[in-house]
Amino acid sequence: MAVAPSLYVHVPFCASRCAYCDFYSSTPSGPALESAAGRWLRALRTHVEFLASRFGRDGFETIYIGGGTPSWLPGDTLAEALWLIGRAARSGGREPTEWSLEANPEDVDERLIDTLLEAGVTRLSVGAQSLEEEARRLSARRGTAAETLGRLEVIAARWPGRWSVDLMFGLPGQSAEGLAEDARAVIGLGAGHVSLYELTLEDGTPLSRAAASGTVSLPDDDQRADHYEAARSRLLEAGFRRYEVSNWALDGQECAHNLRYWNLDDWLAIGPSGVGNVASGPGAFRRIVNAADLDAYCSDPSGSASESTVDGKEAAFECLMMALRTSRGLSLGSFERRFGMKAMDAFGPLHDRFPGLVRLEGDAWIATDRGLDTLNEPLVDALSSIERSWAGRSPQPV
Repeated sequence: MAVAPSLYVHVPFCASRCAYCDFYSSTPSGPALESAAGRWLRALRTHVEFLASRFGRDGFETIYIGGGTPSWLPGDTLAEALWLIGRAARSGGREPTEWSLEANPEDVDERLIDTLLEAGVTRLSVGAQSLEEEARRLSARRGTAAETLGRLEVIAARWPGRWSVDLMFGLPGQSAEGLAEDARAVIGLGAGHVSLYELTLEDGTPLSRAAASGTVSLPDDDQRADHYEAARSRLLEAGFRRYEVSNWALDGQECAHNLRYWNLDDWLAIGPSGVGNVASGPGAFRRIVNAADLDAYCSDPSGSASESTVDGKEAAFECLMMALRTSRGLSLGSFERRFGMKAMDAFGPLHDRFPGLVRLEGDAWIATDRGLDTLNEPLVDALSSIERSWAGRSPQPV
């Protein structure tokens, strides 16, 4: 059976917005949440049917339900959405190899766990971010550190599948010692995957405004480096491997769905602001971006999406950029088969120009650990090279 596309589902609702977040979401509650979630679910049903008729009814290889906060959905709406998604995923007689759902710890209880298990969800991605009280307060995280830790303990005791925890570094009010303890705590509870994200200040967010006005002080470069090293050391001691710029896992616990993103495999997306990617010929992709507007999406889920083609040197560079984010790196043979051009001809000998950042290992370019932290330098060089090498030619299958 051929590999089916994956599916991303965007849930655009949160109980509250974190101070650093610029993802598309809103914060209804009570009857307003019930109403908005009902409209979202009806639109999902329409959109799934449209995608099935356009791209085929062979199910989905992996599923990722993100947001927003999927665990904030009303219980009945979540259960119905999971049933709808599961039915679509299993069409064609297949079972998804992985089904992930993002949850905030504060929402996790036995009822939610039972709902997810009954539907067939196999993996939880839990957004803890920090267990330091001051960092949580300054970042406007919901729940106290003690409450969050207590919910993680519920997951450890009741969830039988794989689970991941998101942690952040560079937060205001955070310390290297505290982050090391956070990593130790989630590892000790049995999380087999940790996403370790550096705070990025996005324009227009409350935290960026607070930092600009001086009402919040952010860690400097040295402090952020200390934060990262403290978490890194704990992860390495526990046997975790960095398999992508921001992701660490025990062997066999890598996120299969995210690997499909980094490989530029096919995936479809439902929900407002979701982005899909489908191969449209040798070295070309069809990029489908759903409207980042709940009203527009609910009115016409597929018609409100924008589509564009990514091909030529843009597709080739994106392939390199995504591959170098991972420990697998870029397979030179796969690149040539996909784009009809040798990677060495397209980008030049990156491993010779940046020996401390990129190495040639067998048939692959692989970023070193230092390279994963400083990918910008070789990528800027590669982009300049491909602008020259691709001039006057089109990608051809080989």
